Amino acid sequence: MEKTQPVELGTGCGVAAMCLYFLGLKDVVLTDIAPVMPALKHNLKRNKPVLGKMLKTSQLHWNNSDQIKALKPSFDFVIAADVVYIEESVKPLLAAMEAMVSDSGVVLLGYQVRSPEAHALFWEQCYRIFDVQMVPHEHLHPEYAYEKFDVYILRNKV
Repeated sequence: MEKTQPVELGTGCGVAAMCLYFLGLKDVVLTDIAPVMPALKHNLKRNKPVLGKMLKTSQLHWNNSDQIKALKPSFDFVIAADVVYIEESVKPLLAAMEAMVSDSGVVLLGYQVRSPEAHALFWEQCYRIFDVQMVPHEHLHPEYAYEKFDVYILRNKV
C-alpha cells in the first residue's frame, strides 16, 4: 500500500487533524503560525492518552518558502478547514496549497464564508489553479455536516 503523507494548513487547536488521525491518516503534520503553537501543543499533550502519540507539528507562515521547503512537499493530502477569512491571506494560502500538494494529490478544503471579500478573491484565484469539486451534502455524515459548511476537493489543473 502506498504511503499517504497528509499535512494540515492552519490547524488551530488541532481538532480536524486529530479526527483524521482516528480515521486512519496517521502521519498528519499539523501546521500553523508561531502564536498558535503553544496552545496546539498543549491540546495534543492533553489528548495523548487517546491519540497514543503526539502528532507532528511545524510552524508555517503560508508565504514563507523556507518553511514550506522544510516540510519537504509534495503531500498526497493537504487539508485545510475554515482558513479563508482574511482577504490578505488568500494569495499566500493558495500559493502554499499549490506548492505543497503533489501532482496526483488533493487539497481537502472545509469551507464556510467568513468574509465576502476573501470569499470572492479565494474562488476567483482558486479556479485558476485547481480543478474544484464540491462534495454533495448528502455524501457528508448527517450528524456532523452543517448546512453552511461545504467540503471541496481541489486537484491540480492538468
